Amino acid sequence: MRLRNRTILAIAILLLCLFLVQVFLDYRQVQVDALEVAQQQASTAQSELVSQSGDKPQSNQTHSPPAFSGFIRVLQQNLLTQGVGFLLVFVMLSWLLNRTLLTPMARLKQVVDEMGRGNYSAATDLSDSSGFEGISRSLAILADEITQKELALNRQKGLYSVLSHTNKTIIRNESSQVIFERFCQIAVTYGGFTAAWIGEVKQAEKEIHPLTSANISGDLVGKSVISLDLDNPLGVSVAGNCPVIIDEIDWQTDETTWHLSVGSNIGQSAAVFPISLNSQVRAVLAVYAEQENYFDDAIRDLLEEVVSDLAFAMENYERTQAHKAAHRELEASSDNLAQLNRQMRLLLESTGEGIFGVDKQGDCSFINQAAAGMLGYQQSQLQHQPIHELIRLPELSQQPFNVGMSKQQAPRRVKDESFRRKDDSIFPVEYSTYPIVENGQVQGSVSVFRDMTETRSMLREMRFLASHDPLTHLLNRHAFDQRLREAFAEAKDFGVEHVLCYMDLDQFKVVNDTCGHGAGDTMLRQLSHHLRQAIGADGVLARLGGDEFGLLLERCDLESGLRVTERIFDTVKRFRFSWEGRSFSCAVSIGVAVLDPNMESPHNVLSAADTACYVAKDMGRNRVHVYRPYDEEISRQQGQMRWVNRIESAIQQERFRLLQQPIMSLASHAIGDEHVEVLLRMQDEEGNDVLPGAFIPAAERYNLMGSLDRWVIRNTFSWLSRNPGRLEELGLCAINLSGQSLGDGNLHEYILEQLREFGLPAEKISFEITETAVVNRLDQATRFISLLKRRGFHFALDDFGTGVSSFAYLKSLPVDYLKIDGSFVQNMLNDPVDYAMVESINRIGHLMGLQTIAEYVESDQILEQLIEIGVDYAQGFGVVKPSPISSVGSGAGPASWG
Repeated sequence: MRLRNRTILAIAILLLCLFLVQVFLDYRQVQVDALEVAQQQASTAQSELVSQSGDKPQSNQTHSPPAFSGFIRVLQQNLLTQGVGFLLVFVMLSWLLNRTLLTPMARLKQVVDEMGRGNYSAATDLSDSSGFEGISRSLAILADEITQKELALNRQKGLYSVLSHTNKTIIRNESSQVIFERFCQIAVTYGGFTAAWIGEVKQAEKEIHPLTSANISGDLVGKSVISLDLDNPLGVSVAGNCPVIIDEIDWQTDETTWHLSVGSNIGQSAAVFPISLNSQVRAVLAVYAEQENYFDDAIRDLLEEVVSDLAFAMENYERTQAHKAAHRELEASSDNLAQLNRQMRLLLESTGEGIFGVDKQGDCSFINQAAAGMLGYQQSQLQHQPIHELIRLPELSQQPFNVGMSKQQAPRRVKDESFRRKDDSIFPVEYSTYPIVENGQVQGSVSVFRDMTETRSMLREMRFLASHDPLTHLLNRHAFDQRLREAFAEAKDFGVEHVLCYMDLDQFKVVNDTCGHGAGDTMLRQLSHHLRQAIGADGVLARLGGDEFGLLLERCDLESGLRVTERIFDTVKRFRFSWEGRSFSCAVSIGVAVLDPNMESPHNVLSAADTACYVAKDMGRNRVHVYRPYDEEISRQQGQMRWVNRIESAIQQERFRLLQQPIMSLASHAIGDEHVEVLLRMQDEEGNDVLPGAFIPAAERYNLMGSLDRWVIRNTFSWLSRNPGRLEELGLCAINLSGQSLGDGNLHEYILEQLREFGLPAEKISFEITETAVVNRLDQATRFISLLKRRGFHFALDDFGTGVSSFAYLKSLPVDYLKIDGSFVQNMLNDPVDYAMVESINRIGHLMGLQTIAEYVESDQILEQLIEIGVDYAQGFGVVKPSPISSVGSGAGPASWG
């Protein structure tokens, strides 16, 4: 464009020059022609003059034509041509002038006008060929600078708006959480920031927990936790308690991992400001901007002011809340004080203790109703009276209650004194006197007293009960052990002998089970009274627990001690206990041990007598047995005690295993009608099987059967659960329960818990309980069976036929099977009575709707007889021998002993 303008200008100048040259040449030609004409005219005129005058010609003088008139003639001659030329030149010069000067000037004016109206981008629209390149660049630079300043000004206006709205929010004095939430929204809405968030600083955990955010996608608050490591701006800001500016954020590098929790691409620059209270950073503010290098000094200063306002808001809110809490506490304290005053008045009048006040002169200043009532006065009769003279004994009446307090100012406590009532009766009291101090001076005292008549009576009773059995008023176990230790020490020091008797009542549980514990307690009280009379002052009698008694015959030899036991036997034999028209007799088994210097300890003496007592019970009860170290019965009893350790060790080391013995149906061979009984075996330390007859008696005597029964239940259920095919084949799986387990009130809950855990059908499980156990615990057995029958379990009465009056209680016992005792089945081929017993048990069982099972079936002949009689099931070595449950214990783990 610029080249074309110059070409047109050159052509215009060239045309003008040509035009001027042509005019000049024409002008010169006109001058020559005019000169020649003039010369001719002059010559002609001279000739004519000479001819007329005859004078000689004068010198050669010529007259040149005027230049201006020649030039005019030239112009006149070339007027048309030159006019056209001038017109063309003028047009071209006008166009060129308009193109090169007037149009750019007009565009420049337009751009300046646009910039004046605020459109600074118009500076870039100036043409490069207009000749104003420098002006265009200057205007563009000027426009850019003005734009940047306006942007900065707008940013500052936005921040001032943020500051203004924030302060309006702060004025409302709301919680920090609310202020933070509103500030983040204000920062994005009015401040021009792309995003903002505030997090709480946990200095101890070195973490930031975001509290609120604005314009951040995702669930930042409540789930994100940002580390305060020094390798990120947040950690640096908190550690240094200073702002941190990030001018350029590179979202692609690992250096921005602290941003990942808030999302990427929310800005190209960021700033972090700590919010501090008392030089401790409590929170942190992070804001983001779309442009790089956004946070200049002005913006930073304004943000620091905003952060300072936020810190002030936090402090102000906390201070306000503290003031409110203090005000509430003050109001509560006022209410409490008023309530306390009311309570004090109520306390003074409602308490059972006597309270009265005494002034410096010893006169009563106040007294509550309880004190006046205990002293037999009206309150008005004692107020302003010398109370110490009225209520204290004569020998103490001259000593005021606050005597000696003027210097020490300490409470005075008296535990053993007596007060005098108005009627001059005396009662024991315990009182405390507290000084009333004002300005460091004792102005009086307050005394609190209580009537100790009943308390001292209770203390005597408590001291008695600490050493005596509350039911029989005999010595208790603790006091008896103390007397036994004293006797042992005397035997060791002086070589004297004492005799220790351990007594156990026989058949006492019959009274408890048939008539209840009330009857049993009454029987024990009556029998204890008779025993104390029979023994007299010869010995120390104590109740050791339940129906067990101890007797210590001090400084007594064995012969004299046995004479005392004869009196005891005679007393018990003659004793009769009556309850609700029923009469009961009683017997006693006694174990005797001599306490001499050879005994190792009091415990060993008591253990020896206990062992001898159990021997007496095992030998038929109602007798006495003397402990001797090499006694065969004692050794057997001690052997049973050793079995306890072996059983407990086998339980811990999992040396018990289960066997299964089929119970064959004699009437049906259908699939699903197969019954089995689970049997328990113990392995000794060498891995040999130990039959139940060796360890069950010891387990029963020392209360271990409950643990063994639970072990069997859990492991049987586990085996059935892990063998669903075997479970499907079985019609019933029988598990034996001991009599001790019937007394366990929590066993049925344990069974149901195991049933739920292993997911077994209850109708596949049957529990076998011996007839003897049921008779001894009839009420407990009936309740236990009824609870589990409702859930679908079956029950069998084991060893039936050996108990007393079996058929009497059978009608009310909800069992499903009768297991005929094997002692009848074994000899039924040779003993008609045994045969008749089997036959009668089977017949009566069927009449009652029960199925029968014969035990100890050892031969085919017995099996044939049972089929002929109509017995339903048979079990024994003649049917199938027991076989191991190979998978028991695998994966089941130790049993829960609960």
